[in-house]
Amino acid sequence: LPAPKRAEFLLCLVLIVGILPVSVLADGTEKPVLDVSRSKTATALTSDWTSEVTLSLPSAEEKLESDVVFVLDKSTSAALEEKALKLLTDLKAHVEEKGAKVKVGVVIFNKIATVTAQLTDLSTGYDTIKTAIETTITSGTNTHAGLLAGKQLLDADKAVPANRKYLVFVSDGVTYQFCQDDDYNKAYTRSFAGSLHPDNVNQCGTMSELNVQYGSVANNGIPMSDISTWLNNITSRIGTANDNSDWDYEYTGYAPADNSKLLQSKEDVSNVEKALYLTKSLYESMQKSGYRCYSVLAKETYPWGTAFMNMLAGGSTVDFDDIKNNILYAVDEGSTVVDTMGEKFDFGGLKTMTLTVGGTELSRTIDGTTAYFGGDATNYRFMVEYDSADDKFTWTINENVSNFAPVKLTYT
Repeated sequence: LPAPKRAEFLLCLVLIVGILPVSVLADGTEKPVLDVSRSKTATALTSDWTSEVTLSLPSAEEKLESDVVFVLDKSTSAALEEKALKLLTDLKAHVEEKGAKVKVGVVIFNKIATVTAQLTDLSTGYDTIKTAIETTITSGTNTHAGLLAGKQLLDADKAVPANRKYLVFVSDGVTYQFCQDDDYNKAYTRSFAGSLHPDNVNQCGTMSELNVQYGSVANNGIPMSDISTWLNNITSRIGTANDNSDWDYEYTGYAPADNSKLLQSKEDVSNVEKALYLTKSLYESMQKSGYRCYSVLAKETYPWGTAFMNMLAGGSTVDFDDIKNNILYAVDEGSTVVDTMGEKFDFGGLKTMTLTVGGTELSRTIDGTTAYFGGDATNYRFMVEYDSADDKFTWTINENVSNFAPVKLTYT
């Protein structure tokens, strides 16, 4: 498992029945806000001025369904396919045990994207999904097309919230084609004019265009000092005199006869550069919309492709075990929840506490100001420690909390 998200949920009860916004802080000097589904609800006050408060992980209102879409480069290795299928096998066993639902879609891309599996119920359609992942397609490479198809699959399912939609993008990061008008069924590219080509022959928008622009850098390194600097430079040229959509032509394997379609300057945005720009922009827009996106390096080919995939991944290596755990678990073992009553309220005491996992109530053992659930002081699943001085309690979570089996702590 990844390092525990040792989170503190700073919760404060107010006289409103509903869900309260919660800040989640990680241990250490830096305190990033973690996106963890959670809720705190309270029943209406009774005649004796009591209320039942429930903390839920994930949120009590959240539908326990998820969508997972794989966007796979044609060059994805058999080893990575096996890891993807292992992820799905583990996920299938988990959700079936919890009675939850996961749908999986598959996109394979080359010069265009092919949806080899629509969103399919994992429990009943595993074989269909497996066949879709193992599909082989050849010719061309268009990362933009793959992401467009993957996004459209996720967008189409209105029943599942954005934070439960996962896109797994597997590629070597090398691309020289792109799409127009969100149509992933047509590939476009660009070519430099013949006068710029050292061989002056058959300029047809292939990978050689990057060599035309930057020399042999496509084979030996990354244009400019690093991938971020290069992508920032590309962004600065997009929409200027160095970029013109009229230069785009549908990829056929041959250069256009119309010379006005050909790039005239090495400062112009090339096919590779536009493809990378559109891929990055689309990937980031999906993240901003709440989709959980993962960039997995298929294999190392050109250094700039490797650097591009790692950049999308946030600079760190992502593997299928990380993705599986992020899909399966809302909160990691070792996390804590700190709940403060507020000065207008009195805690009803540990004896009023109940805790359920997936609807099943756990046994409770009380020792002084500490309650243990699902065991005792020597071996427990959850622990609550009450601090009377500050009128708060700390809830320690001693197991991974499943995204598909809510843990609910209720007290008076």
